[in-house]
Amino acid sequence: MKYFTNAFTHNLILWIISKETIHGYGIMKKLDEFFKSDEDFKNTSSKIYPLLRKMERNGLIKGEWRINENNKRVKYYSITEDGETVLLLIREKFNKFQNNPQWIEFMNDISDRSKDNEERN
Repeated sequence: MKYFTNAFTHNLILWIISKETIHGYGIMKKLDEFFKSDEDFKNTSSKIYPLLRKMERNGLIKGEWRINENNKRVKYYSITEDGETVLLLIREKFNKFQNNPQWIEFMNDISDRSKDNEERN
């Protein structure tokens, strides 16, 4: 489960940062909104900050130290051109997948949507 959650969280973080320049705690709060009831996805600083450092080392995001509204020094993250390219590739893959019958069957099966449809019929 660890590898799935890290990869999934990695992509969500990149997407969140693409929407606004944001600090690590802000990212954690937004991720918590995605995974309100799932303990496997519970985000802590020990999970998020290593991902942010790795993404920064890989050139997907950049960090800049600023003084926040509470007069504390905080690192804010923004997406780089390479990060935008990665998001574009992810979007392209999703667009290809959403029309692929095998992918649709997989998503329906893995999310139990096929059972929902059967119950409605």
